[in-house]
Amino acid sequence: MKIVTVSQAAAMDSKAEGEYALPQLILMENAAGAACRLIRQKLVIEETNFLVLCGSGNNGGDGLALARLLYSAGGAPLVLMTSSPEKLSGPARQNYEILKNYPIEILLQFSEERLRKELEETDVVIDALLGTGLSREIGGSLARYIELINESEKKVFSIDIPTGINGDTGQVMGSAIQAAHTISFGALKPGNFLYPGYGFNGEVSLSRISLPPEIYDSGEFSIELNDYPPLPVREETGHKKSFGNILTISGAANYFGAPVFAAAGVLKSGGGFSRLASPASIIPYLAAQLPEAVFLPMEETDQRSISPSNLNILLKEADKSDGVVIGPGMSLNSRTAELICSFIRAFEGFTVVDGDALSAVAGKYHLFENRRGATVLTPHTGEMARLCATTVEEIRKDPVKIVRRCAGDYHAIAVLKGPHSLIGFPDGRVIINTSGNSGLGTAGSGDILAGMIAGLFGAGLDGEDAVKAGVFLHGFAGDIAADKLGKDSLTARDILEAVPPAVKRYRENYDASIGFYRDLVSEV
Repeated sequence: MKIVTVSQAAAMDSKAEGEYALPQLILMENAAGAACRLIRQKLVIEETNFLVLCGSGNNGGDGLALARLLYSAGGAPLVLMTSSPEKLSGPARQNYEILKNYPIEILLQFSEERLRKELEETDVVIDALLGTGLSREIGGSLARYIELINESEKKVFSIDIPTGINGDTGQVMGSAIQAAHTISFGALKPGNFLYPGYGFNGEVSLSRISLPPEIYDSGEFSIELNDYPPLPVREETGHKKSFGNILTISGAANYFGAPVFAAAGVLKSGGGFSRLASPASIIPYLAAQLPEAVFLPMEETDQRSISPSNLNILLKEADKSDGVVIGPGMSLNSRTAELICSFIRAFEGFTVVDGDALSAVAGKYHLFENRRGATVLTPHTGEMARLCATTVEEIRKDPVKIVRRCAGDYHAIAVLKGPHSLIGFPDGRVIINTSGNSGLGTAGSGDILAGMIAGLFGAGLDGEDAVKAGVFLHGFAGDIAADKLGKDSLTARDILEAVPPAVKRYRENYDASIGFYRDLVSEV
């Protein structure tokens, strides 16, 4: 499903009017009609009190049209406007002029006390205040209105996006309305799915408002929800190496878990043969934890990390593999960082770069130029900040922009791990994944993901689909584990143990597995 930015949504409306002679007034009427249908699906409109809060833009116009439709359907709307009708223009002003002829009370000025009183008496709040175009922090009386609405705990239906959420980034612009339901028009916006905004949207619905299907074909629409690629056919006559031979280069003194979780992620996701290159001194411990792997003991630095002296043997072993994972728990030792950079420069096959390898390659874009195989970077926000020479705060302000920049600069597929992880591609596309939960924020979780992506590639998916399926299945496993154990105390081992049931359900009952995530958006 395509996601459009705020400016792209406005361009769609303009194109509909210019090329299809579809007036803005009709689009506004269609939007109000869709919102009314959604409300009817959720409650009985007849004799229900609605408090319709309208701003001065087209979002407010949607609210004015909706108030009329709710009244026509037997509801009892009261309209509160936060600005003078003189500020309304176009179809919003037309809807105001129409609504004045209805026996519906429209308050053009109201006090905080009056709002509190009406909130006490109403059944439902309609949020048609600001919509997706918000670009400045909310303050003053509007911030206080939002606070009162949230304190009332009344059911809120937000038009396009909850007031206070940035439509492009999902950021809370000072304060935001907590909606029970949000209906978006034309196409979904990034702020409907990016945190923290996603948490304010409630249930999300979409209406196409009669826009022609061709209007969605523009190559400029480069953000989508994950499309959950199916797993490759698993041949009954296959053997361990035909299901994927993956080399994981990982581990150092004091980092015994990361190599185990990464190598196990390969196997649990469907890879057949997992080899683990680690410092020789820690292999006995690793072998006790994961006897299913084949171990390659490496010469060590004086800090017991993998030495650069291993470069040739690692390249030889990598050439025997379908793909490589490099970086989990390798430490920040400078000589090991030298090895990582030399390996990535020389090896041309499919490579997942994770953990400490991300710090080693930060800013070294030349290492990734002209690589034959796909490169996958899997940073969390701190690692992404180092890769892109920015701050965690800047990433949170606009994660889509940052993941897109990272993928372009490094000529790689970039996975920004977090709530609703983002996948960026070198051609500018960005995918939003909707599986997973806060329980995935635990040590070792990202190591499992790195291994899963490589394992799925080895099992037969191409690089792009391996990333999309790996990110989804990692989140799906986290959801299965959280459903059983709760989010608070999940560990990487809990997530790892949930990967096989996630893969099984995904393969055997694909539609049911993705159904919950696909149904996060209902069409009205």
